[in-house]
Amino acid sequence: MYTLPDVTTRQPALTAPGSYFEIGDEVVRGTRMPVFTQRARSLRELLEATARFRGRTYLIEDDTRIDYGTLRELVDGLAAALRDAHDIQPADRVAIFAANRWEWVVAFWAIATVGAIPCAYNGFWTRDEFAHATDLVEPALIIGDSDRLSRVSDAVGGRPVLNLDDVSTLAQAYRHAPVSAVAVAEDDPAVLIFTSGTTGYPKAVSTSHRGLVGFAQVSAYQEAFARVMMGGPVPPSFGELPPSDDVILVTSPLFHTSMLYGVFVRSMLRGSAAVLLPGRFEPVRVLAAIDRERVTSWLALGSAAARVCALPDRDRYDTSSLMHIGVGGAPVSPAVQDGLRETFPRVSDRLSMGYASTESVASIASIGGPEYKTYPTSTGRTSITVEIELRDPSGAPVPDGEMGEIHVRSPYVMLGYWNDPAASQAVLKEDGWLAMGDVGRRVDGLLYIDSRARDLILVNAENVSPTEVEYRLEAHPDITEAAVFAVDDPLTGDAVCAVVVADATAVNSENLTAWCHDALAHYKVPTRWHVVQQPLPRTASGKLVKREIRALVESASLA
Repeated sequence: MYTLPDVTTRQPALTAPGSYFEIGDEVVRGTRMPVFTQRARSLRELLEATARFRGRTYLIEDDTRIDYGTLRELVDGLAAALRDAHDIQPADRVAIFAANRWEWVVAFWAIATVGAIPCAYNGFWTRDEFAHATDLVEPALIIGDSDRLSRVSDAVGGRPVLNLDDVSTLAQAYRHAPVSAVAVAEDDPAVLIFTSGTTGYPKAVSTSHRGLVGFAQVSAYQEAFARVMMGGPVPPSFGELPPSDDVILVTSPLFHTSMLYGVFVRSMLRGSAAVLLPGRFEPVRVLAAIDRERVTSWLALGSAAARVCALPDRDRYDTSSLMHIGVGGAPVSPAVQDGLRETFPRVSDRLSMGYASTESVASIASIGGPEYKTYPTSTGRTSITVEIELRDPSGAPVPDGEMGEIHVRSPYVMLGYWNDPAASQAVLKEDGWLAMGDVGRRVDGLLYIDSRARDLILVNAENVSPTEVEYRLEAHPDITEAAVFAVDDPLTGDAVCAVVVADATAVNSENLTAWCHDALAHYKVPTRWHVVQQPLPRTASGKLVKREIRALVESASLA
């Protein structure tokens, strides 16, 4: 059985006065909270601090290599062009509507440099979704690639447009123009990033400079903590944080927080490199990139990890450089975790996951290494400077072991939904608390996520967690994905419906029912079955789009 290391002597040194991770108390948006006392105050300040990484690689895309020094030159040149050629002013919104490309990243930092607010548009949006977001945030400029701009040309509405193909030329043309950081407050909006929109049009989450810097610093603390627990030195100051030689593979869209914040913002503190893999996700391209670029870390969201593990000829590629895989975006079953450890043996003790949302910004809880292997259904322990409270429907805290809706408080949570006060008020509670909408429980300091509050299934007044049933189904050797949700039943109120991705010749409702009965109470066993062979629809963050799956079931489009 895994035992949490004794942190009583070494953890305090990480947060002691004078340390980079020194913890103090400050009033943040009206509520006193624990904060890191040594921190950057804006995205631009975070970028300027990368001067110590000059010469180290920041971004790799095919044959393009951009180091931290070159990044700064490109960002400053484009920032001057945005200011002088496009009249972008502080607090203006600037939309980025493009596929993953290095120019996307440069545009993000340049917009922040002039004090404007980058708006990370979902590159998969239809014309109507684009129009909704554009009417909501009213961008002063839209930066996009040709494919996407042509798709939504009639919804641009006369707004100025900059083609991503012109970013490099503009940055070079204005490279000698003087650029100075625009003064911003820590709790000013730094970025608008959109929710997945699984229940309607996406909402624009307004995230502060404090939130993004905090995301990076919480992550840096977690890495430093892991090193210290293994006997490494305590970094006494920002300048003495050791640079990271990690090479991180980016296979998910940049408009998702795990990629934009978790890689390209976090790298500002780490000096690490990121490999950008544009285009449609294909398992063989992932393995080839790991082999070619000697990738050390991969953030695998949704079904990405399972699809790579299922590739028959995966042993053709040298993946020995890979030492860490981070999973998330949606619950990852123990069976998928075991598949990753088998496929990538060096990852066995360095698999990790974090729990967060677009609204929470920074990681709320995380788990990794031996602890994750021992508690594979947990999302881990509460992150530093973050508080978690589980509440019953009346708003009262629940005791350990009982299910409740997860609420989180930290200096980093969103400012609110842009131009949507009603939706903001529904989730932002008194004293700085954010209602996550997830149902969970806490046992011995570990947090377990059971479902979204709205996704709980009620069978004859008994609660059924879709996640628990999905975990059992994904443990079946012939199933690669599963989606479980409620459908109406005249006798039981709800019935448990399961859609599984498998070879229909290998499974049927009878043997799947028996498989579930072996591990689940009878009322949790699905009574409606649909077996499909195509991957299930997911958001860019890896979450199952159950409303689409449900619509297919209801329209009899699934067998």
